[in-house]
Amino acid sequence: MHINLIFKDEQRSASPVSLALMIRVALGALLFMIAFGIFMFAVEYRACQNQVEMANDEWKRTEPKYKAAIEVRNELAGRMDTLKALQGWRDARIAWGRQLDTVVPVVPHVIQLTQIRVSQTVVVVSNTIPARVFEMKFSGRTPADRSEVNVVQFLDAFKGTPFSQFVESATLPPGAFRQDPLEKNDRIFEVVCKYYPRPIE
Repeated sequence: MHINLIFKDEQRSASPVSLALMIRVALGALLFMIAFGIFMFAVEYRACQNQVEMANDEWKRTEPKYKAAIEVRNELAGRMDTLKALQGWRDARIAWGRQLDTVVPVVPHVIQLTQIRVSQTVVVVSNTIPARVFEMKFSGRTPADRSEVNVVQFLDAFKGTPFSQFVESATLPPGAFRQDPLEKNDRIFEVVCKYYPRPIE
């Protein structure tokens, strides 16, 4: 029969490592890890602060150039819009001075032009884009002898270069070729030149 007369709090472990020591080691390791984590956080936080300060310094140096570039871009965009508007205005019109300069050489010497009129209408072309359509009307007279040949020669001139790139059609309207009521030996006529539509953009 074995009787243990030693209280539990008086018992000693045979292990060389006591429970209290293990707890102290574990607690120390935990405290070390917490301290190391706080240290690493402080280092990273300081590094981030340095990066932010460097970025702020760089932005302070770059900001004036950036703002200047934005102003230049906006000014360029405004000027491009103005240029586009001017080009649209130019393309929607015809340089009548140059047009008339090209007409002079093709008028047969036996034809006398008495009137030139220009008119325009606004039509809607594809995609609901408005466009100007110009008409130039020539009124004139020619001697009765070979009058038809003379007028047809003048009419055919608008079907060739340089008119063909501008003029969609050149016609002699019905009743526009007739005897001159003031001069019986002359014939009067009217030629209508219709130009290609010019979009208004």
